Amino acid sequence: MNDSMNSKPPSAPAVWPELGAAPQTATVEEAEEPPSGRGLRKSARSKTSPKTSALQLDWTRPTATIQAFDPSARRKKSTQDTGELPRKRKTRRLALVCNVKPDASSMPGPVDEYEEYDSPQTVAALAGLLGREGYVVTVLEADRSLPRKLAAGSFDMVFNIAEGKGGRCREAHVPALCEMLGIAYTGSDPLTLAATLDKDVAKRLVCREVHTPAWLTVRKIEDLRAFDLAFPVFAKPLDEGSSKGIRDNSRCKDFAELEALVSELLELYGRPVLVEEFIGGPEVTVGVVGNRDPEVIGMMHVVPTQGTVEDFIYSLEAKRDYENRVRYAIPPELPDATCRRIEAAALKCFQLLGCHDVARIDFRIGPDGHPYFIEANPLPGLSPTSGDIVLTAKAMGIPWETLIARIVREAEFRQGVLRPTLVPKAEAKRKNHLQLAPTLPLFDAAPGQG
Repeated sequence: MNDSMNSKPPSAPAVWPELGAAPQTATVEEAEEPPSGRGLRKSARSKTSPKTSALQLDWTRPTATIQAFDPSARRKKSTQDTGELPRKRKTRRLALVCNVKPDASSMPGPVDEYEEYDSPQTVAALAGLLGREGYVVTVLEADRSLPRKLAAGSFDMVFNIAEGKGGRCREAHVPALCEMLGIAYTGSDPLTLAATLDKDVAKRLVCREVHTPAWLTVRKIEDLRAFDLAFPVFAKPLDEGSSKGIRDNSRCKDFAELEALVSELLELYGRPVLVEEFIGGPEVTVGVVGNRDPEVIGMMHVVPTQGTVEDFIYSLEAKRDYENRVRYAIPPELPDATCRRIEAAALKCFQLLGCHDVARIDFRIGPDGHPYFIEANPLPGLSPTSGDIVLTAKAMGIPWETLIARIVREAEFRQGVLRPTLVPKAEAKRKNHLQLAPTLPLFDAAPGQG
C-alpha cells in the first residue's frame, strides 16, 4: 500500500538528487546521547551537519549500517560548559525493513504487480532521516532471509514499511517476527495489519459503528449468484493496496459488466474480489497519528478535473496522470459539518481496527452527507514527495521530517523504549482538537452493513 507513485500534486518537490548514489557501506559504533527532554523533537528540525558523510546504503549485509548523525556541535558546547568529556551511550540500532520496488518492465504479471513496494529513493530518504535522529540504520529486505538477519542484528527498533510477500497476511509477517524476537517496531500489530488488508474483514469490524457500502466477497465466479447489491457497483481485489486492480472500468453499471470484470480480476491477480455498492460522492483520505490520544493530522480531498464527481474513480490511471485528471484540496472543500463527521469516523475506525502510531483511512461521501468507510491503510506510503499522508501533513504545516520523527516517538513511547520524561510535556498533555458534538452522530439510525 505504499508509494502511490503519482499521487503528489504538481507543486511537490523533486526527489533529492543525492539519494540516487550507488549503495555502499558505512558503520558507526557510538552516538552522543541527546539532552534529556529535547532529543527527538529538536532533531526532527535540524539539518545534516556539513561534516556528515553522504548517504550510503548496503542492501544485503545485516552488519552494514548508515550513520548520518553528527553531534559535534553539541559535544563542543558540552565540553566548554562543563569541562567534562561528553557522555556516551550504546548506539541505538534500527532496522529499516522494506520491500524495494524492482524494475517491473522485465517482470511477469500485471503492470501494477509491485505498486505497493517502496522506491529506492523513499528507502534512502527514510534511512538518512533516521540516521540523523541518532540511529545506526540497517536496511533489510523483507524476504526469507529476514528472520535470521533480525535475530543476529541486536536491533533496538524496527521501522516497518514492508508490504511482505504472500497472501492476505503478508503485511503481518514483519511485526510477528518482531514480537517473537522481542524487538520494538513501528506501526500496527500483526492482527491489525492482516485484518485491514482483507477488506471484507475490515468492513465487518467497523460496519456496526461507521457507515460502509454494502458489499459481497467473490472467491469464485459462482459466488455472483448471491449478488443482491444495487447498481452501480465497484469491483477490486480483496486484499491488495496502492490501487492495484483499480482501473477506470472498475465501476460497473450492470451485471454483464460486473461478471466480465470479476472474471478478469480473479484470473489476473489470483485473489478474491470485493464487490461493493458505488458511493458517487467526494473521495477523502484522512491521516491519523497517535496511540492513547490519536489525532487527525489532516484530510485530503481528491477533486476530479475531468468528468463528474458522481462517476469519479481514483484509479491507477488517474494517479499516473494526476496533473491532468485530479487536484488535491487540503483541507477538503466540504461543509464544516461533513468534515467533522469524517474526522469522527476516521478516529472511530482507527480505534475499532486497533491501529497504532499511524494510519491513512479512506472514505467516500454519500448523498446523505455521511462518510462511508472504504478501507484503512496502517502502512501508508511515506515517500517525502508523493505519499498521500505526507502531502496532507505538509499542507497542514507538518514537515515530512517531523511526521517521521513523530511516528518513531509514538512507537518508542508505546513500547517502553522511550521514557515518559523524554516526551515533551506539551505533547504528552495535548488533547485531540476534535470534539464530537452530539448533534453530529456517525449514524442517524441503527448502524448496519450499509
